[in-house]
Amino acid sequence: MTTPVIGAPPSAVLRAALQLYPARYRRERGEELAEVFADTTAAGGRVAVAREVLGLAVYGLRVRLGLTGASAAGRLLALLAPMVAGAAVGATMVPWVVSLERTTRWLAWDDSLQNHVRAFAPPVAALLLGVAALLGRWTAVRATALVLGAAGLYQLVGAAWQPYRFDVWWVGYIGMATLPFVVTALLLVAAPTDLLPWANRRTAALVLTSVAVGGLLEAAQNWDDTSFPLDLPWFVVMLVVPLLLTFAGLRGRTGPMAVGLAVLVLTGPGCLFNIWRESRGISHLLPVAAPVVALLVLVAVAERRFGRREALGVVPGRA
Repeated sequence: MTTPVIGAPPSAVLRAALQLYPARYRRERGEELAEVFADTTAAGGRVAVAREVLGLAVYGLRVRLGLTGASAAGRLLALLAPMVAGAAVGATMVPWVVSLERTTRWLAWDDSLQNHVRAFAPPVAALLLGVAALLGRWTAVRATALVLGAAGLYQLVGAAWQPYRFDVWWVGYIGMATLPFVVTALLLVAAPTDLLPWANRRTAALVLTSVAVGGLLEAAQNWDDTSFPLDLPWFVVMLVVPLLLTFAGLRGRTGPMAVGLAVLVLTGPGCLFNIWRESRGISHLLPVAAPVVALLVLVAVAERRFGRREALGVVPGRA
C-alpha cells in the first residue's frame, strides 16, 4: 500500500493511524482511506487534520477488535446500549434516595462545596444520562457514562492504593458499587455509533424499563448492608440466571443475551463479592461453586449441541 504525501506531519500521523487497521484491511482499502483523508483535509487546517486522523485511528481499533456495525459483537453492543444506560441510572438513583436522610445530616454537619459536589454530582449525572438516552443523544450518553465510570474507577483505585496494606475486603466492597459503572462506560463507548437506536417509543420504553429494573436489582443486592449472615443462595441465583440468558448467544439469540449481559453488569461484581465474603474460605466456597459450574457447563453444552443452529446476529429479527 502506498500512502499519498500530504505534507510531512499529516503523512506521518496518517501512516501511524493506518497501522491500527489489520494488515488485510490495509491491503484492500488502505489507498482508498488515504485518498479520502487527502480530500477531506485538503482545505482544512490542523484541527481538521487532527479530527480526521483521530476518526481513522478509532475506526481502525474498532475494525481490529471486531466492534464495527458489520460484526456480531458490534450489533450486540448496540442492542445492549440502551439497557445498560437505563440500568446505570436506576443503580445510581436508588442508593442516593435510600441514603438521602444520611446525606442531609452529613451536609448539615459540613456544608462545604466539595461535599455538595460529592453528594449531588452522581444523581445529576445519572439523570442527564437518562435524558440523553431517551433523546437518542449517544455522544452525551457516552460522555456522562465516562464521568460516572471515571468517578467509580477513582474510588476503586483509592481503595486499592492503601498506604499500609492491601485490604481485599475493602477493595471488593468498593468494587461492587463502582465496577458496574466502569463496565457500563466501556460498553457504551465500544458500541458502534451507526447502529445505536434513534429516539422513538421503543427506545424510550427500553430505557425506562431498564431504569426500573436497574433500581430493583440494586435494591435487591442491598450492597450497603454489611451484616451477616447474608442470603448466599439469593446471590447465586442473581449470578447464575443472567449467565444462563447469555448462553442464548450460542444459538444466535441476541435479545436474551443482551438482557443477560445487562443484568450481569449490575449484579456480577456485587454477587461475586457477597458469595466470597459469605463463604468465608475456599473450603466453604467449593460446595457451592462446584455444582453451579457443573450446571452451567451442562447447559452450555446442551444449548450448543441440541439448540437451533443460527450464528450470532445473523438471523433477521432476533435482536
